Amino acid sequence: MAREMHTYGEGLKKMKVAIPEHQGRVAPVFDTCRRVLIFSQNAEGAVPLGHEDWSDTGRHARPARLKELGVDMLLCGGISGWMEGQLGVQGIQTMPWLAGEVPEILEAFRLGRVTEPQYAMPGRAGFRGSRAQFLEKFSGWCRREQLPQGKDGCRGRSRKRRRNLPPG
Repeated sequence: MAREMHTYGEGLKKMKVAIPEHQGRVAPVFDTCRRVLIFSQNAEGAVPLGHEDWSDTGRHARPARLKELGVDMLLCGGISGWMEGQLGVQGIQTMPWLAGEVPEILEAFRLGRVTEPQYAMPGRAGFRGSRAQFLEKFSGWCRREQLPQGKDGCRGRSRKRRRNLPPG
C-alpha cells in the first residue's frame, strides 16, 4: 500500500496524523508521552479517529504501533534522534519541536502555517537543526541561505563549541 506524501495548504491530501497530547496541548516529549491522539487530516480539517493510552507502552514499541495504526505524520514536541530515526524506518514523517494547543496545531498544519515561529517550542524559533532540514525537505521554501544567522554568522553552533574545532 503506497502512502501519499503530504503537501502544505490547499493541496493537503488525506492522511492520518498523530499528536502526543498532555492536558490539551502537544506533549513536550514524544518519547515519554502517555497519550496519543489520532486524526484523519485533509484540506477541510481534522476528524478525530481516537486516542491511545501509552502509559505502559515502551519507547521501543511506539514506532511500530504508529505504523499499525496507519499513521503518516507525527506532529510532536521534543523527540530523540533515535526515535525520529525509528519512525523514519517505519515510513512515518515527523514534524518535531511544536508547541501549542492541539486544535491550533492541527489547523496550522492544514493551512501550511505550522512552520511559523509561534508554533515552535521555546528555544526553537530559529529553525535550525532537524526543523530546518524538515522545512528544506518538505515545504520547499526554507533554504540554507534564508536561515537566520547569529551576529558572527554562526549557523547553530555556539562560539564555545566552534573554538574546539580544528582551523579550516
